[in-house]
Amino acid sequence: MRRLHPDSPPVAQLSEVTSDVLDAVTWSERKADLYAVDHYFREAVGTFGDIVPKMLGIALCMLKPEATAGRRLRPALRILREAGFTPVDVVPFTHDRLTIREVWRYQFNIASRQRIDAMDVILPSTRTVALVLKDERWHPGATPAAVRLNGLKGPADPALRRPEHLRHQLGVVNGLFNFTHISDEPADVLRELAVICDEPRRDLVRRRVMEDHDARSEALEVFQELEDRYPEHDFDLENSWRRLADAPGRLGRACASRPGLEEMLALTRETPLDGPHRWDLLTVVTHLLTEMNVDGVTPAVPNVTAAWDPRHLAGAVS
Repeated sequence: MRRLHPDSPPVAQLSEVTSDVLDAVTWSERKADLYAVDHYFREAVGTFGDIVPKMLGIALCMLKPEATAGRRLRPALRILREAGFTPVDVVPFTHDRLTIREVWRYQFNIASRQRIDAMDVILPSTRTVALVLKDERWHPGATPAAVRLNGLKGPADPALRRPEHLRHQLGVVNGLFNFTHISDEPADVLRELAVICDEPRRDLVRRRVMEDHDARSEALEVFQELEDRYPEHDFDLENSWRRLADAPGRLGRACASRPGLEEMLALTRETPLDGPHRWDLLTVVTHLLTEMNVDGVTPAVPNVTAAWDPRHLAGAVS
């Protein structure tokens, strides 16, 4: 079992319980050091710290706003169920500037200014649906559910995706219209639940995890509410440009000349969240985005999902 770095000052200040939790939910010493003093993770330990073995069988999948506009909500649930993941809870929430930065706190150091600006206009557009998923195929000693689901997501490079990958089956449009956010490993499941849920809501998640609650009907109700409110969108770049050019008033005049990213971002910010051209604007913005990451910068926390090996799990918290 991977142990926390013995010389890490943050870890030295932890209670034995929190240290044991960190030891069980991440293989990254760097992540353990950061999460040791991360308030969201510490809150999550207060809720889930005594049921870590159960939480190793839980994954978290957030269906982002474009999943509503692109009608990928129901297909995503079906694909997840076929892969052995069933919802035990459903947490709809609306992203704002702060939740965007907190969910991706340890990845945003590599994000370009353009990418952050684009996420700021995309993610609050509809509610995000967080599915708390039980891995029906998980058993003690197996690879954690979050790690297995992260592997099924598929690589960012389309050329490397296979038919069984979630990204392939959902038909990812581009780097930002990818429909899902999936927590990397158990530590991230815990932390991200604390970002989006206050203590009473986390307590409900805990009860439903312990009861193996069946939340499929609740998920379908949330999906229907979202689809009733937001019309379907095709994410077609040329269709979006054409519809924008035909829009009345300033929007149509501005888009007729097909301006660049900064002007399109400004137009998007001026457009109501439920405006009829919102998703046309967002489609154009995602296609104009050319710089996703800052060259030469590595994430504050590396992705270590490949390091998880069932043979190393014998010492996990029990």
